[in-house]
Amino acid sequence: MGPGLRGDRMLSLIGRLCDHVTSVDVSWSGATGAGVKALSDCCPGLKLNSVVLNGCQVTDDPLIKLIMRHRGSLCRLEVFGCQFLTSSCLQTVFETCPGLQHLNIGQVPKVNTDCLTVMTSQLKSLISLNLTGLRGVTEASVDSLLQSCGKLQSLTLSSCIAVTDLTLQNISKYTPHIRELDVSGCKAVTDAGVESLALRCRRLQQLDLSSTRTGNRGVTLLANYCSRHLQTVKLSFCHISCESILQLCRCCTRLKVLHLYGCARRPTDGDIQKVNSAVKVYPTD
Repeated sequence: MGPGLRGDRMLSLIGRLCDHVTSVDVSWSGATGAGVKALSDCCPGLKLNSVVLNGCQVTDDPLIKLIMRHRGSLCRLEVFGCQFLTSSCLQTVFETCPGLQHLNIGQVPKVNTDCLTVMTSQLKSLISLNLTGLRGVTEASVDSLLQSCGKLQSLTLSSCIAVTDLTLQNISKYTPHIRELDVSGCKAVTDAGVESLALRCRRLQQLDLSSTRTGNRGVTLLANYCSRHLQTVKLSFCHISCESILQLCRCCTRLKVLHLYGCARRPTDGDIQKVNSAVKVYPTD
């Protein structure tokens, strides 16, 4: 946005003039509760199905009013990094809008275990969920989530310290159809958890294992069992041999993106191109 179109200004214009808009994304625009309120006090014809407010300075009351106004149509809500939102506010959101399919509450510091329990009990239709860095995430809360939300296809648990190999075992048990998984920064994840994914989650397309304890065995298992669908694999800061990386690239014929930041032992881009010319490696040589 230009200097004259900060988030609040944009939301005000949408609320007053754009009654056919169905999706709003003002992430990191400086939008505040005043702008969000404009989407509640809006023209009667406006029915939003997607609201993305990542990094905005929204508070409880404007968000609740927004949800009340659009609860009949809303299926996506993203409030990543909205530090002023409270757990009780989000519980009200979940109870008011049980039809949400896409939810991002990552890095919202006040989210606690009780809030996640309400989320699990109310949002049975979730398809994608981002819980990055939430201290309220526990082994038990993830287990309950997986059993209740069987439609999950995308799950982000990045930097959740309670995530372990058991979490990955439960993911493979309850959501074997999952397409995208991010457990980057989860230090307790090892090859044992990756084995569970490889053996049962054969439709994985995107997998982020960066900064975990994944090693050669886990990567080899992915190459052997998930080769048909994997398109993006992130292994940054993992201890993996050149041979295992080349095997992954060779077996996964649909692989397009490979992250190897911080990997001390890695093949050259030329070696990777020889076994799979479609793979884009980051960082480049």
